[in-house]
Amino acid sequence: MELASAVLGRAEIFEREPLDHVVARLSWRDGRLDAARAAVTAAVAAAPAGGSVYLPVSASVSADHAERRDVAQACGFALFQEKEGFWWADTGQAIPDPVGLRLEPMSRIGREPFAHVIAQCVAQTLDRTDALVFGRRQPEQWVATFLDHHASGADAQSWLYAETPAGVPVGFVGLAQRESDPAVGTIVLIGVLPEQRGRRHVDRLLLAAYRAARTRGFAAVQSLVDVANHPMTAAMLRSGADSEADPWHNWLYLISAPAAESAR
Repeated sequence: MELASAVLGRAEIFEREPLDHVVARLSWRDGRLDAARAAVTAAVAAAPAGGSVYLPVSASVSADHAERRDVAQACGFALFQEKEGFWWADTGQAIPDPVGLRLEPMSRIGREPFAHVIAQCVAQTLDRTDALVFGRRQPEQWVATFLDHHASGADAQSWLYAETPAGVPVGFVGLAQRESDPAVGTIVLIGVLPEQRGRRHVDRLLLAAYRAARTRGFAAVQSLVDVANHPMTAAMLRSGADSEADPWHNWLYLISAPAAESAR
């Protein structure tokens, strides 16, 4: 095994974006932080000129995540995004009815009612990686691609469109089965229209998601939240979700590869 390696590849978060966005996958032998730093520096130098290089670190995957973060910072990377996991366990507790909302699943009303509302909601509330991709596309295109990936099959029954009893649109919540564990759901996306914010609708949407999770037989719901999204963090805690119960925690570091020298 090499002392250390940092392999460049297309970043999953930018799988449909140009190759000027790449991710460095880092590995090294125990105790060889010097070799790890050298491998990362070499990878950045080999990246497309002027492009972005992302270095992800995961607490749930790497026990040495603190050292990996140290390597990233020592190599000049800046923290681009930090996300933590929240875990809501279904213990049979009462889940109040989300009073004041009328909810319709995508499986019944189709995708069209969701598209316009999602585009209005997410532009201001996406985590930083999604926001970057969203900014490079037309909103309708981003929504269509996202729904293709996260709201198909059985998950369409737990993507919920919300409106007031009078029929005024409020927002939505999308609950899907977690890929790595069919017994666990995940809140893929949630949003409230700007004009409807400040009324605790997000609390009701979370209740609706948990009720949908129980209906689908999920034992728990995992939610991944950008730590800079303080209102969403507060809403998760109010809903009974616990960040301490979930080992998932990710850091995403960013550096720009050196620009190409001008031709002489």
